[in-house]
Amino acid sequence: MVKVRAIYQSGSKLKKITQALARINDEGVFSFSDDGLLSWFFSPDKTVLGIFKVSSTAFEELSLDGSISIGINMNDLSKVLRRATRNDKISLEYSTGHGFMKVSLIDEKTGVERSFEVSAGESEEREIREINMKPTARFVISPNDIDTMINDAKLVTDVLKFIGKDNRITVEASGEEKFYRWEMKPEDPLDEVEVEDYTEASYSLNALGSSIKPVTTIAESISMEFATDYPLKMDFNISGPEEFIMYIAPISY
Repeated sequence: MVKVRAIYQSGSKLKKITQALARINDEGVFSFSDDGLLSWFFSPDKTVLGIFKVSSTAFEELSLDGSISIGINMNDLSKVLRRATRNDKISLEYSTGHGFMKVSLIDEKTGVERSFEVSAGESEEREIREINMKPTARFVISPNDIDTMINDAKLVTDVLKFIGKDNRITVEASGEEKFYRWEMKPEDPLDEVEVEDYTEASYSLNALGSSIKPVTTIAESISMEFATDYPLKMDFNISGPEEFIMYIAPISY
């Protein structure tokens, strides 16, 4: 029997990331090892991939008898973690053979502990291979600016085109008698930008907007990179030993 107990101090951070992962797929895998936690989710149509990595150093406690992959209902987990406050740390406990994961919200000030059981079970260990990217355009943008970009473009259509040229990133959206364009430059508003060659790719606004919105509230910045007709990689700087990455598949437009 393999048992795992993990206590994660930043309850509000885990809450937001779990919400984002649940929007990608309501079923996912948590893989625990001595290195920490690796969690990855494909959307049912395989157009979105979310990867969440947590180093063992990020846990207040991480005890396990061996490596284990746990399939978990993310909708249920997300609903439980929505009950977490800024003072709560999160305890996750699972033992092989059980059909649930025990999730506890522990108030660090008072010690009050509230516990829930979330549907879970052993899952086959599968190696996750991140997409081999050879980006020709890269930029760093603030969460507020990407929220503005998505909300602006939604007024026009459900597809957003990214163009990299002359060390600038331009986003465009066009619909019936409607058009949106934002040319972004270094420091206006991009923190960083690098364009090697002319680069152009289009992505679904639904895939882009619905999945990232919870995480933009806790990210300090977002590094984005793409190549012509290749996936868009988004690396969220969430200030800590955690890593959250998303890939959005391109679409023909």
